[in-house]
Amino acid sequence: MGLWLFLIITALVIAIIIYYYFKVYQRARSRELELPYTQGLNHLLEGDLEAAKEKFHKAVQQDSDNLDAYLKMGAILREQDQVIPAIKVHQSLTVRPDLKQGQRVEIYKELALDYEQAEAYERAAESAEKIFSVVKDHRWALSFRIRIAEKLKDWQTAFDLTRRMNALDKKKDDQRLALYRVEEGLSLIESDKGKDGRIKCREALKLDRTCAHAYLTLAHSYIDEKREEDAAQELQNLLDANPEKSYLAYEDLESLFFNLGRFGDLEKVYRDIISKQPDNLEASKSLARFLNKKGEVDSALRVCTEAMEKHPDDLWMRRFMIRALVEADRLDQIGPLVIEILDRVLVEEPFYVCSSCGYRTKEPRWRCPECSTMDSFNI
Repeated sequence: MGLWLFLIITALVIAIIIYYYFKVYQRARSRELELPYTQGLNHLLEGDLEAAKEKFHKAVQQDSDNLDAYLKMGAILREQDQVIPAIKVHQSLTVRPDLKQGQRVEIYKELALDYEQAEAYERAAESAEKIFSVVKDHRWALSFRIRIAEKLKDWQTAFDLTRRMNALDKKKDDQRLALYRVEEGLSLIESDKGKDGRIKCREALKLDRTCAHAYLTLAHSYIDEKREEDAAQELQNLLDANPEKSYLAYEDLESLFFNLGRFGDLEKVYRDIISKQPDNLEASKSLARFLNKKGEVDSALRVCTEAMEKHPDDLWMRRFMIRALVEADRLDQIGPLVIEILDRVLVEEPFYVCSSCGYRTKEPRWRCPECSTMDSFNI
């Protein structure tokens, strides 16, 4: 009798669960799916922003406490370039009482994005700063604030916040910090404060001695002040500290050496770089150009030939060699180079084109695999 009672009770419990699932839960689930907010989310997932906006608008009319619907409606307005209405929607949420910490962060985040799109960068920065008053080291706010500081050319703030972000991530990013210092220096130089600007560049090099931007900025500052020896020295420092970026200095260095009567020193500069970095193609190009200008055509061609051994696919060297030979009236030597360039540029591979849809294939076909047209390749 006890077993039968147990089985009856078990069956009743299962029946109640099934009834609840189909009659209560499913009905509640169905009603939830009919809610404007839920429908708005579905439209958002489908990419139908206009329909989603309408549903979120209806949702807030039915429930003014639905903060997420307001946030999403404002975000859609911003997405549709209706940034002023978006700001109004999000701004209205800031005065609500009893906002939770996470809600305040989301509101200020949306406002910051609104103001950024409106190019009101100061206001965007203020909104991000308000996030810090809620969460001291909020990563999104830090990253956003750095971006805004860059747009405002507020290099000191960008520097400080990047260092703060690096501390959070427990990493060093001295290269980026150095670039901020150089930009700060460049702003001073452009304001006729060359000495102060160069001090910032020196600070940058203490952070990253390979910073090409710092050396070039220093050199250009000295050039502006007619201090060509100092400018040449900074470019030489760049070659020594960062040979991989040495090509950035070649044009200025050639001009300076010419003005200083040291044009002949360029060959030594280029050969020193190549001896240290045999694969440095840009140095080989500059040396070849220099030698050709001096009239040493054979030496220039030899540099090109040696460079092509390390860079067999380079077309610039071949084109330069042809031009140098033409200028030297040695036309009989350009034939092999022209043929080699043509062979590299024009690959002679037959292909067939479907006259119906334009499908291309290297193999002869009698039925197009794209449009299924028969005998459309005119084989």
